[in-house]
Amino acid sequence: MDIAERMKYLAAQVLEYRRRYYIFDQPIISDTEYDALERELRQLEMDYPLLADPNSPTNRVGAAPLESFDKAVHEVPMLSLDNAYSTNEMMEWENRIRRGLPPSLSGCELEYCAELKIDGLSLVLRYEGRVLKKAITRGDGEVGEDVTENARAIADIPLELPAGAPETLEVRGEAFLSRKRWEQLNAERDAKGEQRFANPRNAASGTMKLLDSREVARRLLQFMPWQVLGAKDHVESMASLKEWGFAAMPSRAEGNMGQIIAYIEAQREERLKLPFDTDGIVIKLRHAELQNILGATSHAPRWAMAYKYPARQATSTLLGVTWQVGRTGRLTPVAELEAVELAGSTVKRATLHNVDELKRVGVKIGCKVFLEKGGDVIPKVVSVVPESAPKGAMEPEIPTSCPICSGPVGKDFEDEVAIRCLNEECPAKLHARLKHFCSKNALDIEGIGGALASQIVSSGRFSHPWEIFDLLTDPDQGLAFFASMERMAKKSAQNVINSLLAARQKPLWRWIHALGMPFVGSKTAENLAAAFGTLEALWAADLQSLQSVEEVGEKIAPALRLYFEAHPGLPERFYALGIAPEKPAPKTASGLPLSGQTAVVTGTLPTLSREGAESLLKKLGAKVAGSISSKTTILVAGEKAGSKLGKAMELGIPVKDEEWLLGLDKSSDLK
Repeated sequence: MDIAERMKYLAAQVLEYRRRYYIFDQPIISDTEYDALERELRQLEMDYPLLADPNSPTNRVGAAPLESFDKAVHEVPMLSLDNAYSTNEMMEWENRIRRGLPPSLSGCELEYCAELKIDGLSLVLRYEGRVLKKAITRGDGEVGEDVTENARAIADIPLELPAGAPETLEVRGEAFLSRKRWEQLNAERDAKGEQRFANPRNAASGTMKLLDSREVARRLLQFMPWQVLGAKDHVESMASLKEWGFAAMPSRAEGNMGQIIAYIEAQREERLKLPFDTDGIVIKLRHAELQNILGATSHAPRWAMAYKYPARQATSTLLGVTWQVGRTGRLTPVAELEAVELAGSTVKRATLHNVDELKRVGVKIGCKVFLEKGGDVIPKVVSVVPESAPKGAMEPEIPTSCPICSGPVGKDFEDEVAIRCLNEECPAKLHARLKHFCSKNALDIEGIGGALASQIVSSGRFSHPWEIFDLLTDPDQGLAFFASMERMAKKSAQNVINSLLAARQKPLWRWIHALGMPFVGSKTAENLAAAFGTLEALWAADLQSLQSVEEVGEKIAPALRLYFEAHPGLPERFYALGIAPEKPAPKTASGLPLSGQTAVVTGTLPTLSREGAESLLKKLGAKVAGSISSKTTILVAGEKAGSKLGKAMELGIPVKDEEWLLGLDKSSDLK
């Protein structure tokens, strides 16, 4: 697998695991495995920035909120945290902090605070007039769910603050369930024949999504704050929260990096004695002045880090190895295991990643293996228990043909790790492509999920996802086709037909994204739609025209041309089926004062936060970047601007201040 394909694969995996974790509370891999995937993707994006997809899930935190509650916008986005797993990584993080500070501060001793990372559900509490007005879940970091009534049912959350507290306050923290209460709830569910909660975090998250706040109150959730937004000193702000009626961390520390590392080591075993689950320690720079100078990337603050402890392990016997076939034909080995209890769940399967990993681990049928995971998820095989294989035990066979279609297998590139099914008509590949084609991020075809997609593929009527639109040439026959599927009533079948009918006029970018062209995410699809306007024009585009589109470079353009040549006449076929994608609105002069400008914000502004300044710049038409480059046209700088100011002056980039930005906003008459 080449670098670009690996990045695309990792992005798809990360996005899917986030969706399962945050929306459905059904994680399918351990936290350790997920962290490894995301870290690999981030590293590749740093090493190969030209191949990085701006729509990558690393730019996003997390996933989209459910529809059960009203949506609520976070005034300041809730970012994620980067992770460290060793003392060396902690020291490297401190070195990065020092490099990000002005020379006058880079040599000073830095003060940190450390506290337990509770395994629960993040909440934002907003107080106005010292009264709790709103509680919002993390959601995708920008928009969450309004769960105020459920938050009111948590005894640890004060409904009104005392007179000494600020009139307006935003508190962020974790809603969680104790292990004892989790066990009690599971005993109740066992008695009723209901499905057990996999772990306390799963129970807490599910509880906060209940529509009946009376049931929320009965389950006895707890709340622990970990941030006061806008606080100047983290330690003092946590002490104030305790005075105002909030719970306090049972364990925390302050000091230099050496003292923090000592605390991390002390908590490695001590934290296991607590009545609730933790999966690490969160370390932050104590003072907001330094936090503001360092700022944040698109996904995480530079002034905070989560130290993760090693995942728990268990052993099991390997019964066999099966092979799964993915969307691109990639074959993934899966360990079939003797059932074992691990972290509150029964484990029977584990990933072996790829052929190279299979050989590295050295598994043999009947041997014992170490399994690792961080929660109720399918674990990974870490290694073989030495000398555990039975005498004469056989190594798993590497497929010489596809386990699904019996087609040939091979590698797209000589140095690729993965082997793939090379049969373009493989039903497993078609199934994965059809799911993407109908997904919410593509055409959003209501009712066609994994189960129905499997039945559609099994019918043998289709070779490409878009061929399901052939069913609309005779709606009665199409309705009959879907109604004949298992668990599909006539009404459900009609809903699918209606969704297909509506999809024929959906925006062009959705159609481009749905086709699953190489390296084309939703953002690139939007750029292609804006550049060419129709599928015919896109199909006719030459390499030079394609490369002129933002996000499309020397690697992506040839891949697109190969796709077009492999599917000649596809636009014409679409239109014959009544598919007429909505053209992008023509670009007109917006009149925004900063249209076409690329701006960067640095330093501490008098009244605006960095996020507020960036939001205002976007409102005025500018594109906001995180670092200075030759494309930067404006730097908005405050006090202690640091190295960005120096670089901007070297490049001759105009430097503006907050007064200029506010004045421009006022004069633009956009409010």
